[in-house]
Amino acid sequence: MKTYLLLVCGILLCPVQLVAQKENNKELFAFTITGYMVAASDSIFVVQVQMPAGSGVTIEKEQMGLLHRNYTNNNNDTAATGWGRCQLIKGDYYYFGLHLYNAGKKPQQNDLLYTNVVYPAKYKGRLYGLVKNAVYFEHVTGGSFFDFGTPLNLTQQNEDNLIDSLVADIQFTGREMIKQGNAQDQDITSGIFAGKKLFTAMQAVTTNNVKDFLDYVLARPRKYAGNTWKIAETFATWMTSNTPTVKRN
Repeated sequence: MKTYLLLVCGILLCPVQLVAQKENNKELFAFTITGYMVAASDSIFVVQVQMPAGSGVTIEKEQMGLLHRNYTNNNNDTAATGWGRCQLIKGDYYYFGLHLYNAGKKPQQNDLLYTNVVYPAKYKGRLYGLVKNAVYFEHVTGGSFFDFGTPLNLTQQNEDNLIDSLVADIQFTGREMIKQGNAQDQDITSGIFAGKKLFTAMQAVTTNNVKDFLDYVLARPRKYAGNTWKIAETFATWMTSNTPTVKRN
């Protein structure tokens, strides 16, 4: 009986372990699933991932994948809901047959499939970490700062320049909100910016402040994964939420 229980435990742990481990030069990336979902049975679903065209990144057939809920889909629930393998590849589309842990928790569009891929980035900085977790930021007026393929050719200087553009967008938004007399201006009572008004503080944000925020996102990615956020809005929420930071070595 003991031997049987150990074998069962090993089988249950296997999907998580295989997905989490690096396979040679592969690393774990998150991909949002599309609206294509087909039930093979009550507890087995086929879901689809579309690889961004032109990136050169691929998912191998039979590659293991682990499905997690998207934070914004499910009332802040990011739990794992199923596991399986890539069963079919059609161009940029990859189809995974997934075994659900709970038949009542069906996959939803934009849920996150975590799987190992080769992503030959030259510089693995903060932008690489964001893309690994499917976290994207856009301008207050719309339009993304970066996409899935951006880190492939980034240098540290390129990344610093891109982060400076995030800073500029936050500062611009602070100025515009004051001009418009936006009612969301508020006193910040804790954290790095304590004692300041929100929109005034936004105008004085520094590159290091934004790097602190990005480091926090990378330390707690599940809340942000699988979505595109307006950097100014998300950063402002961080400013008024005690600016939690990650200790740097």
